[in-house]
Amino acid sequence: MRIGILTFHRSVNNGAVMQCYALSKRLKQDFPCDVIEVIDYHMPRVERGYSATITQYFKGSSPILILKKAYHLLREPNMFKKARKRNAVFKNAVSKLPLSSNSIFDDGDDAIVNYINSHYDILVVGSDAVWNYIIRGFPNTYFPDERIKCHKLSYAASCYGMEFLNCPKEIRMRIGQILEEFEFIGVRDTATDDFVKWSGCTKTPVHTCDPTAFLDVDDLPIDVNRLNEKLIRKGFDFNKPTIGVMGNEKMVKMIRKFYGNRYQVVALYNYTKGADIQLFDLEPYEWAYVFRYFSITFTTYFHGTMLSLRNGIPVICIALETEFAKQHIPKTLDVLSRLGYEDWYFRTDYFSENFNEIKEKADELLLKSNNKEIKEKIDKEAESYNVFRIALATLKNVNQF
Repeated sequence: MRIGILTFHRSVNNGAVMQCYALSKRLKQDFPCDVIEVIDYHMPRVERGYSATITQYFKGSSPILILKKAYHLLREPNMFKKARKRNAVFKNAVSKLPLSSNSIFDDGDDAIVNYINSHYDILVVGSDAVWNYIIRGFPNTYFPDERIKCHKLSYAASCYGMEFLNCPKEIRMRIGQILEEFEFIGVRDTATDDFVKWSGCTKTPVHTCDPTAFLDVDDLPIDVNRLNEKLIRKGFDFNKPTIGVMGNEKMVKMIRKFYGNRYQVVALYNYTKGADIQLFDLEPYEWAYVFRYFSITFTTYFHGTMLSLRNGIPVICIALETEFAKQHIPKTLDVLSRLGYEDWYFRTDYFSENFNEIKEKADELLLKSNNKEIKEKIDKEAESYNVFRIALATLKNVNQF
């Protein structure tokens, strides 16, 4: 059996790399005699968005947004240098994935369609927001149409961030036609369950967890001693309690108001003013590991939430006030609710709204030793993968791959 995974593995995003790594590794574990590959497909229109240049930075911005971006650049003059460093780090991380022998870098779809048809028995679309076509346009290969002849399944696919209710009727109908050809539709969140039903597809979408739910964070392709030495060079104190942050400067200021300097504050992913330690340049695999060193994580990010929980570390998840979130259940709230931790999710302006409630919950989580409980709950969520594994095994047996 030859399985090709089609996802956003080349996004400069820790969660995107880790979900891909987790899924490909689990499939290889469950189907050791079969070929499991990540189809190395990427679009130039997406790659340009990661270009660390001043032209790309200001491209498409309104006059007001240009002023805001210019102010941010003045406050952070090394921004492009840091971005280029991060891009190099991610390029190296992607090389550790089980990539296809051919790399297809094309905004069109003829080459990728031909490659899939000639190399794979099964196409797995997902996980991640592969069904959000705002940047990639529609049609695109993440909605594989009738030209792709192999068996098609999705795993933890998401449309998150795209307000699909406003899509034209002809696109809605076309998406429904395409999804009708899937033999299994696994979706990550409630919003995407709604998306599949909205499309008119008659297939029943099935909840399948984000792959990081079953990631073995104790078996990552990293040198732990080297990582710890790197942390020490950056000023990390292993003897001081630590709060991890994936957010903004306002979040750090709120934490300082709560705890002063009792905790060292570590910023992950983005450089965040006010944090004691900046870890924006970690490899995704290192990033997935360091959550275990925290007492608690404050985050606005979905995969920051997932990897903190996977390491057994509680989270305070701050809502992002987006138009999509006003219409649909936010993805972080969605997963926290499945785990029974919806009271770890807050809306705030970082100054007054829910300020005392956040402090009270954070204090409770810092005092309570619930690492074992958190891991047990994320393990339970990970069991939703099994229905997908069974679907693949059934396909293999029926078709004698």
